[in-house]
Amino acid sequence: MAIEIKNETEQSADLYLSGSIIDDDMGGIIDEWCDNSTGYQWPEKIRSQLEGLKGKALTIYINSDGGSVPAGVAMANMIARHDAPTTAIVDGWCCSIATQIFCAADRRQMPANAYLMIHKPAVYASGNADDLRRSADVLDTIQRGLEETYQKAALEGVTAEILHKLVNDETWLTAREAAEVFDVELLEASQMTACAGSAKFMQHIPECVRRMMEENLPQEQPTDEAAEESCPKAAMEMRQRAEIALALAKGAMI
Repeated sequence: MAIEIKNETEQSADLYLSGSIIDDDMGGIIDEWCDNSTGYQWPEKIRSQLEGLKGKALTIYINSDGGSVPAGVAMANMIARHDAPTTAIVDGWCCSIATQIFCAADRRQMPANAYLMIHKPAVYASGNADDLRRSADVLDTIQRGLEETYQKAALEGVTAEILHKLVNDETWLTAREAAEVFDVELLEASQMTACAGSAKFMQHIPECVRRMMEENLPQEQPTDEAAEESCPKAAMEMRQRAEIALALAKGAMI
């Protein structure tokens, strides 16, 4: 599973949150039909994990390229509501909507070789001119909400205008740079493997990150036949639903 609990004691636990963020309906299909859901995470999955961790201090390790805005915001709110102290640590990179989860924790930490990326939400839209204008208005509203969360985690003196420009420019931040904008503690560098599921939807990936991603790609990619064997009851439906969900997750909802 993409969300794992480790090192649980009576007082604390580590929560590992890695992979692309998707909505509950897509997550339900993966859970029901597929043997392996590694690489995806959704609100219901983290809700059920948090249910058993009430009262325990959490260290949340994040390595995610982002995904669905509604799902990511829901997960961030769950972390914010947790009834014990929370610390979020970027394991590799924390991109797009995953940064909302990072900012929702009480404390934020980053190794020197980790990355943060914030950018504008986007949408796949169709319809007449009025429909498209409404889509743009909705995206502006979503962006204002995201920026309010960033503002709460920002250092004193970092204005709403500064954050707005960083979001508009699709800004990549090293840990040191992130600590100049947000309330982030710097940690020693650690071995980093970034989650690269939706990298093709990012426009300004630093070259050092791109090289690292290429080095960590598996040598052999699974075939369509292998995918169908792992999900024999719903291979076609999964592909169709995945296309729709990913269009939303990487478009309207990142």
